[in-house]
Amino acid sequence: MSRHGLRLGLLKFVILLAAVTGVMPTPFSAATEEGTFTGTWIASGERQMQDFAEGRDVFTYSVKGHLNLKDSLGEVADFWSECSGLWDAETGSTARCVWRGLEGQKVFIVMDGQPLEEGVQVTGEIIGGTEKMAGIKGSFTFTWTSVFINEDTDTLTGHTENISGIYRIP
Repeated sequence: MSRHGLRLGLLKFVILLAAVTGVMPTPFSAATEEGTFTGTWIASGERQMQDFAEGRDVFTYSVKGHLNLKDSLGEVADFWSECSGLWDAETGSTARCVWRGLEGQKVFIVMDGQPLEEGVQVTGEIIGGTEKMAGIKGSFTFTWTSVFINEDTDTLTGHTENISGIYRIP
């Protein structure tokens, strides 16, 4: 083999080795993931009544719970939820939530305008996340299947069986 042939063969081997071991950049970027999901959610916690205008109930609340979500391919994911919100008898509720995956990734949620009552449809927006959920966007809806507020202990529990939504991860 000539000197030129040896160099060319060695160069091809180095390029192949670099490509196989991941040293060279790939000529394509990671694919965007898009999909739909459905699931259930149960959350409970406490409320704190506010001294507000007579005849108009207002309270802040903090609830924690569990979400079980399934994507359109049948993959199941569990999340722990933590939400803080403000409820006003006239204007409804506004809440900010963090859904934390079992691997530590977080999804940030905004919900606005819905009263915290059984049978009410709620709309939420997915505004971002961390780790493998970084950049996630989307939306979802659900209807409270049951809501229980204990007036004596100021505790509340909500449950839904019909979360459905869409998402996109860049």
